[in-house]
Amino acid sequence: MAKEGIDVSQYQGEINWELVKDHIDFAILRCGYGQDIPGQDDPTFKRNADECTRLGIPFGVYLYSYATDERAALSEARHVMRLIENYQMEYPIYLDLEDPRIGQLTNDQIERNARVWAEELARNQYFPGFYASYYWWTTKLTGATFKRYTRWVARYAEELGAEGFDMWQYTDHGFVEGINAPVDRNYAFRDFPSEIKDGGYNNFRIETTPEPESPEDKYQIGDHVTFDHVFISSESSVPLIPYMNHGTITRVVPHARNPYLIGNGLGWVNNESITGTLRYLSHPTYRGDSLVDALDQIGVDSSFASRKELAQKNGIDNYTGSARQNLELLRLLQEGRLKS
Repeated sequence: MAKEGIDVSQYQGEINWELVKDHIDFAILRCGYGQDIPGQDDPTFKRNADECTRLGIPFGVYLYSYATDERAALSEARHVMRLIENYQMEYPIYLDLEDPRIGQLTNDQIERNARVWAEELARNQYFPGFYASYYWWTTKLTGATFKRYTRWVARYAEELGAEGFDMWQYTDHGFVEGINAPVDRNYAFRDFPSEIKDGGYNNFRIETTPEPESPEDKYQIGDHVTFDHVFISSESSVPLIPYMNHGTITRVVPHARNPYLIGNGLGWVNNESITGTLRYLSHPTYRGDSLVDALDQIGVDSSFASRKELAQKNGIDNYTGSARQNLELLRLLQEGRLKS
């Protein structure tokens, strides 16, 4: 069943949307004209969009185009997006193609400009379309781009008498209570609200429930982990005390009881036996001989307590801060192998 709506701009003045809402199913609001210049915003757009939002009137927008090349067309796309970024719109975002300057271009150039505009909007998850007179649709907007997006036609007649259009502007002399000027009236033949909301277009977002994390996805090959026990196989249920409490995962068996193989056979571990991950500190460009200075340069705590902890993680027991111990830690740091 067709829905009936209006399209409005500054030429309709200040609209009493409280009265209008009882006489329409939707509205298409002009947001501006031409390139992304604030002086070319429609001065009534924000109020109209705010009122439609407040009153729950489904709406879309259109921009009157002056673009004669692709650069200007891209600016016109950004003009629209700047104005609509804070609104959820249940009807499409249209480019109004009827200016005589555009009519002087070749059909190929008109299509190139239109493609740039529409693709920029579509890339940002908006629902673009084109508006033009029936004459323009049959003589100028003939390329494939114009069949890819929704089409709105102006044809003032008792019957549309044509196929392939989702919306029809059937008069420019309509009257609606709450608007003190003639107004364009339209029929929409497509269920835009369902299509746009369900598709997550025009600032509607599809709510999704994240998939629960599967155990085998928590860690991956190459992760260096710490653990408090290991298993002899990927399916064993008997925990063993390892001779080392850290190592690198070298194999992952999906869905196994113990999916991670450590090293070349140190043992198998699972999410419960892993106590954390290790990262490596690195300072390959350091050329001095002071561990404290090297750590300070990369923003790492160089206190004795911190260095003692680093020493223990790197297999140096009974750390006293001796030159030999510090040089060993410094060598690991320069090689990018200092466990942290």
